[in-house]
Amino acid sequence: MTNPSDSDDGIDRRRYLQLAGAAGLLAAGSGTAGAARPTDHTTAAANALAAADDWEAAADERIADHRMADLAVEVVDDEGEPIEGAQVEVSMTDHAYEFGTMIAAEFLTNGTEWGEEIYTPEDQAKYQETVEDLFNTVVLENLHKWNLWEDNAGIADEAVDWAIERGMDVRGHVCLWGNVGAYAIPADVVEAMGVEWEAGGATDPDHDPEYVVERSMDHIETIITHYGDDIAEWEITNEVIHQPAMIEAVEGEDVDPVEAEILGDWFEHAQTVADEEGVDIAINDYNTLAGGYEDTRDTYERQIEYLVEERGIDLDGVGFQCHFADDERLSPAEITAGLDRYEGYGAGFRATEFDTFQGDWADPEEQGEYLRTFLKAFFSHPGTDSFLVWGHWDGVHWAPDYDGSEPDGVLFDQEWNPKPAHDHYTDLVFGEWWTDEDGETDGGSYETRAFKGDYEITVCHAGTERTVEATVTEDETVTVSPYEES
Repeated sequence: MTNPSDSDDGIDRRRYLQLAGAAGLLAAGSGTAGAARPTDHTTAAANALAAADDWEAAADERIADHRMADLAVEVVDDEGEPIEGAQVEVSMTDHAYEFGTMIAAEFLTNGTEWGEEIYTPEDQAKYQETVEDLFNTVVLENLHKWNLWEDNAGIADEAVDWAIERGMDVRGHVCLWGNVGAYAIPADVVEAMGVEWEAGGATDPDHDPEYVVERSMDHIETIITHYGDDIAEWEITNEVIHQPAMIEAVEGEDVDPVEAEILGDWFEHAQTVADEEGVDIAINDYNTLAGGYEDTRDTYERQIEYLVEERGIDLDGVGFQCHFADDERLSPAEITAGLDRYEGYGAGFRATEFDTFQGDWADPEEQGEYLRTFLKAFFSHPGTDSFLVWGHWDGVHWAPDYDGSEPDGVLFDQEWNPKPAHDHYTDLVFGEWWTDEDGETDGGSYETRAFKGDYEITVCHAGTERTVEATVTEDETVTVSPYEES
């Protein structure tokens, strides 16, 4: 999102998205298998989305309060005196808020999947282009998972480098995930868990809890230090509620995984290492916001309480996967109330894996409308700071491997045709929530409200022009002299 490249005709693609979004042109255009279905929460939630006519006005007010700041541009001459009537242009270049996508690392950098070429070089180029133009944050789908990273670290590193070179943030997904069948745990550790897993090479199980602890602690340190601050935040664990096998291997099947001693030990070790590297730490799980899995929400809150209050962990992020089936939709009020319950622990809220491929949605328009509703309500909550989709293109999507369903990326179909969700996303992120303003100084000052993020500010007076860069995080005053050499 920070370094837009130009199209063949010289028109900046992101600039087009901004202009089209601002003009309203584009808008015309999960539960998990085997998991318990939501309780006391049916498709009536869909009807509730429009029940309160004032929800959007209230969301817009919160957005103006929490996502914007006052920006004053003071224009002075070479002696520091204010210049009246200078022309000022304020052009946003990036959001402070994280808008991201999951990436297939191998396809992104090599055009391959497990070593085999897939699709065309044009598809790979389009994939890179859309990642760079539409997002400022990425997360690797698979190759930061323990077992897969040990075998494919070079490819993972290439993807991280690609993102860093383009000024993007990278989330680490994930240090530890207890899902044996998803190839998330190395075979030697699986064997030490006492589990046989022939497909992954774990053919000689020999239960050894101490080995599991040693290897997992070593891995936390190894992967965090390997990347240093190139990775902005690491999920230390994923799906502890639903995939507790590694915890149970250490403490027994009767353990409460969300309050297990080894869980706290992992986070204590991770915090020490992460603090040295200057990176954040987080947790992540599903059915923790999508409605209405109240038992899961209660358990997730107990996990947070245990880590923060009993183990003293300075938790930076609470991740909500946000895989929504049609019968798991939340009204705007339910979204904000669902987030409210997790406040008070000092952690920011991340929508880490948003998608809508599961369930019986009426059509892509319905999916797109829900993305708009969810994103606006989520963005309006002051505790949130990150929204990522779990795959933006049908071409590399997890649905076929997960449950055999058709791929259903959030923003683009197989042929790169934008879906309705794409139009809603760009209309919000590059239109409604994007600041491009201009005007003249009054008494040497030009003032505007600006969305928090990065800017280029251009001032012009008497035929002399100067452009400076600025970052707006709180109320900001930028002093510029058009006569000062850059």
